[in-house]
Amino acid sequence: MIRLSLRELRAAPGQHIATLIVTTIGAIFATIVIETDRVLGSQSAAGGFLAHGFVRLLLDVLGSVFLFVAIFVSCIVIANTFGIVMAARSRRIALLRLLGAEGRVLRRGVAVEGVVVGAVGGVLGTAIGLAVVAALVGVLTAAGTFVPAPSPLMTPLLVAPTLIAVVATAGAAWFGSRRVSTTTPLEATGAGQEASIAELRRRSPRALVGSCVGIGLALLVAGVAIGARTPFGLFVAAPGGALSFLGFVLGSSTFLPPILRLTGRLFGGSAAAVLARGNALRHPERSARSAVSLVIGVTLVTMFSVAAACFGTQAGAVAATAGPQAAASDTAFVTLVLGVLGVLIGFSLAIAAVGLVNSLSLSVLQRRREIGLLRAVGLDRSRVRTMVLLESLQLTLTGAVCGLVLGVLYGWAAALTALSSDGHIGGYFPPTVPVQLVVGVVVASGVLAVVASVVPTRRANAVSPVVALAVE
Repeated sequence: MIRLSLRELRAAPGQHIATLIVTTIGAIFATIVIETDRVLGSQSAAGGFLAHGFVRLLLDVLGSVFLFVAIFVSCIVIANTFGIVMAARSRRIALLRLLGAEGRVLRRGVAVEGVVVGAVGGVLGTAIGLAVVAALVGVLTAAGTFVPAPSPLMTPLLVAPTLIAVVATAGAAWFGSRRVSTTTPLEATGAGQEASIAELRRRSPRALVGSCVGIGLALLVAGVAIGARTPFGLFVAAPGGALSFLGFVLGSSTFLPPILRLTGRLFGGSAAAVLARGNALRHPERSARSAVSLVIGVTLVTMFSVAAACFGTQAGAVAATAGPQAAASDTAFVTLVLGVLGVLIGFSLAIAAVGLVNSLSLSVLQRRREIGLLRAVGLDRSRVRTMVLLESLQLTLTGAVCGLVLGVLYGWAAALTALSSDGHIGGYFPPTVPVQLVVGVVVASGVLAVVASVVPTRRANAVSPVVALAVE
């Protein structure tokens, strides 16, 4: 099993590049969270500007919660990536099953691949994270934001990012490789095919999806209620939001096709548009895998943006009515927390971008046989390119709309939970939606989706119909 996994890694290392990048980013984030807490502690002890108890408490809670969010999202992206990789390997897996290999043995082999990639990404991310923190401490001290104070960076806790990376990647790989257990030896003959919408609905774990969404939303509301007294309500709201979002991801192959059908009609009735719409609906599982990556990205960026905008609005209102000393303290507080949120938005966008590019690239490359058949029956290269671009835009619009709705909901809930317990703010407030930033993120996501689909489409179009139809 281990020998088979190592052989797979040596033979095709490129299929795990996305997983390695996501794992490395997650480890960088975990390292920064651990070191930030140590640095802020040393600054407080040295008489720095973090003497206000609520500031330190909120930053500690935010760091823990957002680390959980980063790990959760990384697991979803990695599981999605392994799902696509397993779909690409289906014929080979079926051949191994035909030769007597057991599904659980093959899945353990995939988990071993996850352990190796997770370990490499964890060590690499920890080293990069340490370098980033050391550089930032030096810059902030030189600028006068931090007071000179000893800030030892090495700690036994630095083992945690690598352990988290290994466990998370192995678990996500195991979950993402569940297709292995359902691959039959018959598929080695080419008789296998992707599930239809009706089959996915029969297969969909409705009870599990309903439980995740229902329980998750209940915890989210409870966390907001607890947040009126203490920001520790985030420890209830965050798992609730994650659980409800997990329910959406698990049921995405059922939720997204109706929305894809509606958005597909926006592109007219040309031959390329009809083919794009039909392809997205004919392969709902594959379409859902691609769209979910964008949903994750837009949800994360919108959530952090809305939370940061709410914080800025409320803190600004407080500073306007406070005295000069309180206003200066609030300004430092706003600058610090918005800076932390900005870093989190950057990490979230990076994770989402990797997931989106990888998902779309692999899914388009899987269509070489389809494209070869279309070319063989007379569809020229420009129409094939237009078809794939329209399908990509269809997925982009669907993912952006779903992500915006979810992101505003989760961001507002996070802001309410974190801030409503502060006596200066006192009570609930409406969401602040940064329209320009959200529009910019959606446009950037659309461009990213188009670019991610154009490159593999060009590769596929470069292959003659005869060669494309012969590729397995």
